[in-house]
Amino acid sequence: MKPSRALWISLLSLGLLTAAAAFLPLRAPGGGEPLPALLPAAAQVALIALLVWLAQPWRVAIRGARGDISISMAIDVAAMLLFHPLVAALGSALGTALYHLVGGPFTRRVVREQRVPRAVIRGMVTFSAVALGSWAARVIRPTHGPIVFTADWLALFLGISIRLLIRIVFYPLGMAALRQAPVWPHLRREWERLPLVPFLLVTTLGGTAALVYQYQPAALVLLFGPLASTWFLSQEFHRMNQLLETLEDKVAERTAQLAETVRALERRLAESEALHAVDEAISTAINPDEVLAVIARESVRVTGGSSALITLLTPDGSRQFVRATYGEGMKGYVGLELPMEGNLTSLVLQTGKPHVSREPHRDPRLNQELVRAGGWRDVIEAPIRTKDRTLGVLVVASRQPGRFDDQHLRLLTLLANQAGRLIENSELHAKAREVAVLEERNRLARELHDSVTQVLFGLTLNLESAVGLLDRQPEKARALLTRSREMAGEALAEMRSLIFELRPAALQEKGLAMALSNHINLFRRRHGVEVTFTLNGDERLSPDVEFALYRVAQEALNNVAKHAQARHVRVKLDLRPEEARLEVCDDGVGFDPTAGAPSGSFGMIGMKERVSELRGSLEVISAPGQGTCIRARIPAASGGDPG
Repeated sequence: MKPSRALWISLLSLGLLTAAAAFLPLRAPGGGEPLPALLPAAAQVALIALLVWLAQPWRVAIRGARGDISISMAIDVAAMLLFHPLVAALGSALGTALYHLVGGPFTRRVVREQRVPRAVIRGMVTFSAVALGSWAARVIRPTHGPIVFTADWLALFLGISIRLLIRIVFYPLGMAALRQAPVWPHLRREWERLPLVPFLLVTTLGGTAALVYQYQPAALVLLFGPLASTWFLSQEFHRMNQLLETLEDKVAERTAQLAETVRALERRLAESEALHAVDEAISTAINPDEVLAVIARESVRVTGGSSALITLLTPDGSRQFVRATYGEGMKGYVGLELPMEGNLTSLVLQTGKPHVSREPHRDPRLNQELVRAGGWRDVIEAPIRTKDRTLGVLVVASRQPGRFDDQHLRLLTLLANQAGRLIENSELHAKAREVAVLEERNRLARELHDSVTQVLFGLTLNLESAVGLLDRQPEKARALLTRSREMAGEALAEMRSLIFELRPAALQEKGLAMALSNHINLFRRRHGVEVTFTLNGDERLSPDVEFALYRVAQEALNNVAKHAQARHVRVKLDLRPEEARLEVCDDGVGFDPTAGAPSGSFGMIGMKERVSELRGSLEVISAPGQGTCIRARIPAASGGDPG
């Protein structure tokens, strides 16, 4: 309760109690005559109950004060005014003890069982305690007048001592026994909660005033003293409440700070998970569009949006198309061409900077068909860039207005950079494949020139010579024709071996093991290098897996012939139900893989591309002077069913 309200309650209570005190006609000092009982016993009990009732707001004002403040105040005032101090102390203690030891537990039990309202039970118990205390004091009332008109110092201080002894010692001991609690800790706790200073001051000053002045102001001191104690307590509790509110404010502030820290950590975790998911997709996906779909999905997840799309420029930069989408209603827009002028994505492409649209349904720069399909109410766009150019735009939208902030834009930019890295790597791999194909064509052209073309040229010369010798030297012409037939057979065999290298028929008919064995035999005859071939297992794999491993072995052996200067090569093929493993190792000059591959590096890139497309892995182990070892692993389930 606020101090201003407590002050008004204090003034109202003081006024009512003053009126009640004035209503009791106290006589002038002297004689020690008893105070005439102008009111019957029932009216006196009602008056005491009224005083208790008027004190109830103070129990609310001090929020948590002991319940005996109002009880003790009413009993003490009434008993001190009406009876001998010794009897008053006994009656007050009796009423208070009855209230706490009997009435309090009874009240809590009844209220807990929800039989009747708390106010009714509390009022009944309070009235009973006050009435019993007053009745006990009246029964043993002495004949020599009230405390206000007595000079019995011994009786006064004896009554005060008894009151203090009961309140400070016997009452806590009784409560400790009732609650079955340790005595000394309970006493100390009771003494810490008891307002000793106001209690002693009021009782001592009130009694002294009654002895010294022996007229009505002394009664008023006794009457208003407990109210002063209550006011003191209310201020203390108010101060404690303020401290509690301050503490609660600090706790709330600290809780808010911790909540913000937790949200920041959750954002960082979501960001790390998204980047990890994209990196994993980049390393395992077969084609870039799969990774773009992952980037679109993760951008929605980390920003809390509802849908996303990714647009990319064509290689010449003249057109842009939607390459990937995520979200409800977005799938059908893959392949949609967006204009290069007059829209938000074109603005991002031109400036290379992120942009925001807070009212997309009113923004003419956005494709309104997409806006309606996704229910967009907030849109952020980030450029997909490489080091020197912009490749496309990553767009994320939300159905919630004002959903995105600068933090979301930062996350979107990170994901857009991942997309840029993916596209750049994709372009490099495509270029590497083109170079590998060109190298293969050049190799085949050299093979044709060095073998088939030379044989065909010699065959042509022999035939021309045979034609000129048919009439003059038929025997010599016959010999030339015989040699020409042999040369034609050699050219045919050479052509067949070249065709076999491109796509050997044995690979489809008899499987990888047989095709690889035939190629190794051909390699031995051509280059004179000793090759050891080891086969484990006889599993048939899918055509794509078998052809990829065949090409890896072919390229590895070609590198041995061109660069390794090896005397011995070891080829090991391990066919398992779950995966296939190929290992090609030589004892040649080797190289440093960290410093870049030798001149056949595009062939190495081609091998890696073939394996990664089938979700496999390729490992190159080499060192100068220690030979080279190439190990490929491809899951057996990749590439479709075996055929």
